[in-house]
Amino acid sequence: MSAEVEKLINESQIISDKVLETFGDLSAEQLNWKPNENAWSIAQCLEHLIVTNDLYFENIQKVTDGTHRNNIFSKIPFATDIISFGMKKILSPDWKGKMKTFKMFEPSFSEVSEDILERFGENQNKFITLMEATKDLEIRKIKIAEPIGSAVNLRLIDAFEILVVHEQRHFNQAKRVLEIEEFPK
Repeated sequence: MSAEVEKLINESQIISDKVLETFGDLSAEQLNWKPNENAWSIAQCLEHLIVTNDLYFENIQKVTDGTHRNNIFSKIPFATDIISFGMKKILSPDWKGKMKTFKMFEPSFSEVSEDILERFGENQNKFITLMEATKDLEIRKIKIAEPIGSAVNLRLIDAFEILVVHEQRHFNQAKRVLEIEEFPK
């Protein structure tokens, strides 16, 4: 397995562990508490990650099944480099700007079910399994379509990295909710 994928698997497992450790003892009410009408709850942050990951998993699964083929848009020179660089930058935990997510990636705007932590753990396990399944593939040459459209392509390794930094970003966001003074104890 490439050292890059192994590192990302470890980082994904760390996120899973931190989510359980940080939020595992919270009630459904606490998980769904929002500091204001426009902010996300802890549960919504986790649900957003599940929704996002699942949309990527469809194309990653095709790679692991052997049914994936790079599409015509993947051959546009430098496009994947520019897109990947930009996505890694704005989805990373270090990015200070706020972003509006695409509708297809939005979490539920009602109460999220109390099994959110379990569903997040299952989603992380699937992500890790998919990454492990690519251990013998040329992940720098395989390009998958972004869920927003087939004209936007990412190298498989970049998709993995984007998902991991995105998870780190929203874990930090969820943790900030927990740290708000008004958070129900």
